[in-house]
Amino acid sequence: MLDRIMGVVTLKAPVYRGIADDQSATSQAGIIVVIVSLISGFFSGLVSVNTQTGATSVNIVGAVISAIVGLIFGLIAWVVAAWVLQFVAKMLGGKTDTGEMMRVTGYVQIFGLVSILNVLALAGTALSCVTGLLGFVVAILSLIGYIIGVREAAEFSTGNAVITAVIAAIVNFIIIAIPTAIVAFVLIALGMAAGG
Repeated sequence: MLDRIMGVVTLKAPVYRGIADDQSATSQAGIIVVIVSLISGFFSGLVSVNTQTGATSVNIVGAVISAIVGLIFGLIAWVVAAWVLQFVAKMLGGKTDTGEMMRVTGYVQIFGLVSILNVLALAGTALSCVTGLLGFVVAILSLIGYIIGVREAAEFSTGNAVITAVIAAIVNFIIIAIPTAIVAFVLIALGMAAGG
């Protein structure tokens, strides 16, 4: 599994192809999704910033809640995104299924571990800037890995992989982000009604 993770991080196409073909890699990809979702959620909620003063502080309760919510949404998003990717890829002539897409996209989520660096924001603004820059670079590498994974799983061109990823991102936004925003709006409205 570690060799595969290194192959994914170093963007080696044959490793992505091997992951797509190996049905036993689905559980490994699932483990990665769970670990990355928990860690990303925890560290995203760990550092809170006071909007009035700009001061940062540690928020353990927020970190635990964020980890749990991140895990739930991470698993749902992983399955939905893989299904949408395979659907779009097949429309463009790709030869893939949901399992292959789950495997490659699950492994690509390893790039999400960079969220651990959010804790460096506690050290000051300069480190926050470095963290932001590093996060940007890793996001680009993750996107490249995602495209390679889609291409290798669907067995078609990089151009078709990019088109598949763009269309799938739009569909996933509609499926996940809009209902999430509606739920958040309702919860906020209920909170305001209860408070007033």
